[in-house]
Amino acid sequence: MSLRATLLFLCLAPASTLAQFQVVGDGACPKFAVDIAAFATCDGDRVATPSSLSALKIAATSPLEVPPHKRTESDLYISAAEAQRIREAHPGQVVLIDIRSRIEAAYVGQPDTVDIHVPYLEPVLPLQWSPASGSLQLRRNPTFVQEVKAALAGLDGPAEPTILLLCRSGQRSAIAADALAADGVAHVYTVVDGFEGDIGPGGRRDVNGWKVAGGRWQSRALPHLTSASAL
Repeated sequence: MSLRATLLFLCLAPASTLAQFQVVGDGACPKFAVDIAAFATCDGDRVATPSSLSALKIAATSPLEVPPHKRTESDLYISAAEAQRIREAHPGQVVLIDIRSRIEAAYVGQPDTVDIHVPYLEPVLPLQWSPASGSLQLRRNPTFVQEVKAALAGLDGPAEPTILLLCRSGQRSAIAADALAADGVAHVYTVVDGFEGDIGPGGRRDVNGWKVAGGRWQSRALPHLTSASAL
């Protein structure tokens, strides 16, 4: 399609058709500024395909329903049940990242659909007990953002997929989401109830979370996401 024909089409096309237009970068379609989804050819140059993310419908959790200690700067939240649904409905477009420590995944279990496992916190070595938290003392992974970006680059799919961060109950994933967003990673949702969920009246994590919502999971970490050198 010539540039003149393209401009004429833009002037005459109805709004419903214009909604299909996608602006592309210089390297994708150097001769034209737009890619007409169904019939632009760019005269043999590579055409940027329409983004399939536009078809992704997310029933996001309202920020008003999220407690302060689980909130993020971008206010992108999702329940474990909705995370399960969109991850299975849109494989490749939605990337599930487990940010729990490898010890947690090994002894508590891991969803079958985890795409990337990069811990945000890991136990201090040699192992030390923290009386204040009643758990092992943890330290932040200094290369967390770099590891996540490298792992995303190695996946097949859109350049900017929808990312779901999963921790135990949604607090750690909020901190990690802010770290990624600050480094330019877009579309980062935090699973607000995490893998195990919040603590209920009976002192157990049995009120929400991936496992309570009926998500698929294994009792141990997925072997293909765990390397011996990382343990």
